[in-house]
Amino acid sequence: MIGLGYVGLPTAALTASAGHTVLAYDNDAALRESLRAERATGSETDVAELLASALRDERFFVCDRVQPADAYIVCVPPPTAGGRPDMRHVEAALADVAAVVSSGELIVLESTVPPGTTERVVRQALRGAGKSFLNVHISHAPERILPGDVVRELRENDRIVGGRTREDAEKTRDLYASFVSGEIHLTDLRTAEFVKVIENTYRDVNIAFANELALFCEEIDVDVWQAIALANNHPRVNILEPGPGVGGHCIPVDPLFLADQNPFATELIQASRRINERMPNLIVRRVVGLVGEGDGKRKVAILGASYKANVGDVRESPARRIRDLLDERGFRTAVYDPLARLPEAARSVEEAAENSDAILLAVDHDAFRDIDPVALAPIVRSRVLIDCHNFFSEQTWSACGFRVYGLGRGSHFTFPQALSRQQSTTA
Repeated sequence: MIGLGYVGLPTAALTASAGHTVLAYDNDAALRESLRAERATGSETDVAELLASALRDERFFVCDRVQPADAYIVCVPPPTAGGRPDMRHVEAALADVAAVVSSGELIVLESTVPPGTTERVVRQALRGAGKSFLNVHISHAPERILPGDVVRELRENDRIVGGRTREDAEKTRDLYASFVSGEIHLTDLRTAEFVKVIENTYRDVNIAFANELALFCEEIDVDVWQAIALANNHPRVNILEPGPGVGGHCIPVDPLFLADQNPFATELIQASRRINERMPNLIVRRVVGLVGEGDGKRKVAILGASYKANVGDVRESPARRIRDLLDERGFRTAVYDPLARLPEAARSVEEAAENSDAILLAVDHDAFRDIDPVALAPIVRSRVLIDCHNFFSEQTWSACGFRVYGLGRGSHFTFPQALSRQQSTTA
C-alpha cells in the first residue's frame, strides 16, 4: 500500500484484516513512526482498532521504502494547483512501484484522476524504469467513502474496477472481494476514472443548483427549504441542500479534472463550481448587511470549522474560508467546533459568543442542537444569528431577541413544523 492517508490507511488495515500481509509505505517519515507505535493520529476509532490488531498479528508492516509485493495499491492525493490537477504525487508513487516490479504483479491506482491518466502514468513510470507495460496487470479502483464511517463504507459500498484488460479487472476484483462485501462492477480503465469524477461532479452541480435557488428565493420572498422539501416529494426529483459552500477533498476538486481536460464541453460544471466557490463571499456580505462593516472591534462567533456536519475534517472548508474573508474585512472572529482540532479555536460556544456582534452557524453539527439561545442572549453584544443550514428554530431564537437570517429564507420567519429540516430530504 503506497499512501497512508484517510483512504489508504483504512484500506490497508482492512486488507490486512482479510488475511493478507500488507507492506505499507508513506513518504511522511513522522507518520510512519507514528503508525509503528500504533498511533493512528486523526483516524476514526474503527481504523485505529483494525490497525492495532493487524500490527499485533504481524499482518501489517510499515516500510521505509516501497517493497516487492504481489500487488501494489497506490492511494495518494492528486491535488489541484491553479485549477489544474497536479499528478506529481501519483507519478512519484508509481515511479517507486516501477522500480521494484518484475513481471505478473498487479498495480492498482485508487487515486481519483482525470480520465485517461492511469494508463499514461503507469506506462510512463515503467518506461522510466526500463520495464514493459505489458508484463504487469493494471487497474483503477477509485474509493467511494464518506468520512465519519470509513470502515463500513469501504466494506459495504459497491466498487468500480476498471482494468487495462478483462484479466486485469478480474484480478483486481478477486483481491478486493476479500474485504469488500458490496458488488464489484468491472469496466475499462477510462470508464472507471470517468465514473468516479462524475459522481462528485454531480453533487457539486446539484448543490450549486440548490444554492442558486436559495439566492433566487431571497429575492422573491419564498422559503427555499420549504420549496425544496415540497419539490422532493416528486418521485423523480432529488434536489440537495443549499449551504455556505462545498468542501472536502473530493467534491470541490474532481470537477476541475473535467474542466481542465475539456473547458469547452464543461460550461455547466464550471458555472456550478463558481457558484459554490462564491457562497462564502455571499455569507460575508450578509454579515456586513446585518451588523455593519468590520472596524476591528465587531466580532463574529463562527460555529463549525469542518467542511461538513459531524466530521472533524477541515480540508477545503467553507467555514474556514468565511473566517478568512471576515478577517480580511476587519472583523474579529472566534471559532468553536467540538470535532475539528484547531489550536486557535474557542473551548466552548459561550467563549466564542462572548461579546460577539453575530453568531454564524457555518456547519450543522448535531452537537450544536443543544445550544440554548437563552444562555447566549445575555453574553453577546448584538443579538444576530446567521443560520446557513436552516438548522435552528427561528421562533426560539427570535423569542430571545435575536434577529435571524436564514440562507434562502427571504423574509419568511415561520417554517412549518411539518416541514422541519429533519423531515425534509437532505444531501
